[in-house]
Amino acid sequence: MTDKIPVVLPSYTLGDVIQYLRLHIKEFDTINYVYVADKDKKLVGTVSIKDLYTYEPETKVVDIFTHGSLVTVPPTTDREEVSYIALKHNIKAVPVVGTDGALLGIVPDERILSIVYQELHEDILHLAGVHRAHADYDNILEIPLLKTLAHRVPWLLVGLLGGLLAARVIGSFEKILQENLILAAFIPLIVYIADAVGTQLEAFTIRDFVLFRKLNIVRYAARQFLTVLIIATLLGGMLMAVSYGFYGYGVLPLILGIAVFSAVLSSLVTGLFIPFSLRKFGFDPANASGPIGTIVQDILSILIYFVVASLLV
Repeated sequence: MTDKIPVVLPSYTLGDVIQYLRLHIKEFDTINYVYVADKDKKLVGTVSIKDLYTYEPETKVVDIFTHGSLVTVPPTTDREEVSYIALKHNIKAVPVVGTDGALLGIVPDERILSIVYQELHEDILHLAGVHRAHADYDNILEIPLLKTLAHRVPWLLVGLLGGLLAARVIGSFEKILQENLILAAFIPLIVYIADAVGTQLEAFTIRDFVLFRKLNIVRYAARQFLTVLIIATLLGGMLMAVSYGFYGYGVLPLILGIAVFSAVLSSLVTGLFIPFSLRKFGFDPANASGPIGTIVQDILSILIYFVVASLLV
């Protein structure tokens, strides 16, 4: 945030504003808008640079400034939310105001672009299982080899342990697999479908938790549950129908349909419940995504698949 910005009174004429800018131009960090504040420093509107030269110099600021759609944020607003607000409202800078409406400063356009870049960079690294400190470097050649390994190996080890645990789960159903070998062919399908739905849900949940601080959690959870329920029904029903076409009217299509339905529903755990819990305890909901979310979802999907199979075979 910067407070080195042009601020004028509503009683100024546009000629006064232009003269003011000429005299103090070197004092400002940025001039995307001229901000209009009353005698108590309360922000009441803005004037674009274009408007300064569109109207006659004798025109009063109070007659042309924008005030009805004024977009502001309090100083406690998360930086991701600030950048989202700027992009949503197509404004070059976001005014920051106190509880009394007084103008404290602005978040300028270069800072907004920097926030967007940093957050995108960090999120991509996190999804790939790379420590976010890696985002401090622009080129991998700048990073010492040991530091690169320290940033990348830990999550890979977590993934390795998760894979071993998933293998242990599959191994505990060895007898069912020996008697129904065809079940093994559908493990990748069950795991992928549940992962895909979970990843979608995570993306929406994490984004909405960051951008909408006053989100009604009960209504939000109910809407997401209904959406996932419909998706689970569609995917489970389609897989069951296709399986009947390939394998006839045996028990396999029923197993696949119920397993996909249940596994997709379980994505609510990784896509909604875990991010919500992290947010509740003051942690970044984005920590639920990436390798951890994938491991948890994979194990849940495999467990559900074989439990359903053991009950129906």
